[in-house]
Amino acid sequence: MNRNGFSLIEALVATVILGVLLAAVLGPIGGLFKISKSNQQTLNNTTLAQQVAERIVSAWADPARFSGGCLDLAAEPLPAGVSVTVQDLDALAAPASAPRALAACPGPAASSAPLRRVHIVADSGGPKAEVVLDVARPPAGGGGP
Repeated sequence: MNRNGFSLIEALVATVILGVLLAAVLGPIGGLFKISKSNQQTLNNTTLAQQVAERIVSAWADPARFSGGCLDLAAEPLPAGVSVTVQDLDALAAPASAPRALAACPGPAASSAPLRRVHIVADSGGPKAEVVLDVARPPAGGGGP
């Protein structure tokens, strides 16, 4: 006897096997997409924090702005989700003051600290990013780039 095609049971077994294989393959791929999204959010926050750090370092090339520990926040406010604290350090990089929020220029009374520690936290969705940098007082009479 010559049979053509598959029986209903053979077709069901093949469908179940295909479903199990697809679930085994697509499950981890979905997890990879979640990890990729989280990594992209971390990268975005890190980039944002680095941009703020570069802006502060550039502004503080001016000795008056460094002394005031300030930034022109009226002209260009900090991006949403970004917080910045500043702490005076002594010549050995030991804390010489308590951390304080970054001030808008003109800043508080001028400080003669030789170093400042800047702590930037970017938390605009997803895992937050933190950048900490120590900025040295620019030479007197030195200008920005």
